[in-house]
Amino acid sequence: MKNAINATVDKNPWARPKIQPSGTAQNRNSDDIALWNELVDSVRALGQMNDWSKAEVARRIGMPDGTFSQWYAGSYAGQLGKQNAKVQQWVEVLKETAGFLEKIPEKPPFQRNRIAGEIIDTLTLAQSTGDMVMITLDAGSGKTETCRHYRSTRPHVYLVTASPHTRSVHGILNDMAAELEVVEYNPTRLTRAIGKKLERVGSGTLLIVDEAQNLTDEAINQLRHFVDINGTGLALVGNDEISGRLVHRQNGPSYAQIKSRLAMHLKRRKPYSVRILQRAFMIGALKIQGR
Repeated sequence: MKNAINATVDKNPWARPKIQPSGTAQNRNSDDIALWNELVDSVRALGQMNDWSKAEVARRIGMPDGTFSQWYAGSYAGQLGKQNAKVQQWVEVLKETAGFLEKIPEKPPFQRNRIAGEIIDTLTLAQSTGDMVMITLDAGSGKTETCRHYRSTRPHVYLVTASPHTRSVHGILNDMAAELEVVEYNPTRLTRAIGKKLERVGSGTLLIVDEAQNLTDEAINQLRHFVDINGTGLALVGNDEISGRLVHRQNGPSYAQIKSRLAMHLKRRKPYSVRILQRAFMIGALKIQGR
């Protein structure tokens, strides 16, 4: 039994091959064998460094397992140069990718500037009161990053991103089910199952919908339903289009209901700038001095 176990366990799958490819075959030359030796060392190092099996390396190269095993063992009887080329291409791509990734600066940690602070305060209001808020800021203001930070640092916060493909009631409910880890195969029960997961607990729950301008009116009204029935906070985050639809439009009973539930609307057309504040301060000071 002991011998059988030892025969099946490969203690060092990346041991260097004990034999060299045959140099007498007509389908390879000394350069092919020299390159094979270099590539074997590279493949060994990559396999050990990344804890890849030989089967995984073969898959990544795009080479059949049997062919790779024979190539690595030095027993491949076919055209060695052809297989060397495949392995060499894979090794070089990995090295180039590693060098490129080293040049990419690390993503800076979340910075709480003035706008981020206002977004966090607005989200906190919605979560703690179970109300509905709207955040409409220009692209590049950091609203998405701030919403993600808020979700990662608060309990019972869920974030979905609307898109033209998930703009309908059915589409956004499916995205919400995935985010909330709700499994319900009966479409007629999906809304109730999601609402149950959003039930207000402790310091409150919050549903953040980014890119909310993509949603249809019916989808937004469905989200309001969760606020009214389940007591969850709701933050609609997007651009001016959604505020134009919900705040300024007068017709339709659903708009009246939505506007009545809107506890706060955070909007800022221009990005915050210290220079703008400094200029405003100087103008104010000059007015006080009568200049």
